[in-house]
Amino acid sequence: MAVESEQRHKIDPLAEQAATLLAKAMMTSHDRDLLWQEFRDLVVTHTKELEEAPVREALDEMERQGLSLDVVARVVHEKLGK
Repeated sequence: MAVESEQRHKIDPLAEQAATLLAKAMMTSHDRDLLWQEFRDLVVTHTKELEEAPVREALDEMERQGLSLDVVARVVHEKLGK
């Protein structure tokens, strides 16, 4: 159980490096709030792209198979309404 908890909270090495670099940059920055906001916006944008990529690929495949995206959207809308 302790191992599972430890693995869940493990920080990605690249994220850890980015956080370290951001902290160093913030120490010397005259506008820390702007630097933080730009970093946050960048993370949000890339996270959104990573989350949406497989969905976009699946939708492209559905279109290639001849399915209407209007029908897909309607089904998704109905499913979300439940």
